[in-house]
Parts: sequence; C-alpha cells; structure tokens
Amino acid sequence: MADLLFGGTDEENEELKKLYAEVLEDTDSFEAWEKLVRAAEGQEGGINRNSSPQAITATRTVYDRFLAKFPLLFGYWKKYADLEFSIAGTEAAEMVSIPHFILFENRIC
Repeated sequence: MADLLFGGTDEENEELKKLYAEVLEDTDSFEAWEKLVRAAEGQEGGINRNSSPQAITATRTVYDRFLAKFPLLFGYWKKYADLEFSIAGTEAAEMVSIPHFILFENRIC
C-alpha cells in the first residue's frame, strides 16, 4: 500500500501514521483497521464538507482499502456512504453504496 497523505493537525498525523504502520504490519488485523478508520474519520474534528482536501482524500482512501479487505461489513459501507453524503451530497453517497451493495448481494448469493 502506498503511503497516505493525511490532512489533520501534526498530532493527528502522527497518530494516523502510527495506526497506518500497525495496519501495514498486519493487514489482516480487523482491530488495527478499525482504529485507523476511526482516526481518519476524526481528522480536523470530524470529516465534513469543510475539511481539507487532504483529510477527505485520506479518509476515502482508508475506507476504500478497509472495505476492499473486509467487503462484507455492511455497517461500514453505510458509514462510508453517510460520510460521502455529508461531504458531497446524494450523488457521491450513491456512488459508494449502489455498486458495492450489488457486490455485497452477489457475494451472499
């Protein structure tokens, strides 16, 4: 996995880099991934449409990689879609949720 560019404060960036290193050490560790997702979401007081482009991109990248690793976690797909809705509106949320919901259904059937 390529290095991420985080957009929060220096303190947040250090924590995110530490958590990202933990994920890289053990990519199968759900707990490590979950901590990274929570930390990425919490950048700059919580990701929203006013967050820096770097923080938004880093959070999207973390979600994309996390859900590629653990694709059947429906609750996280919903959280990702809700996050996209808060950042860029309905169309962005649909781009996350609809294609992946179809993937989710295909894996179950």
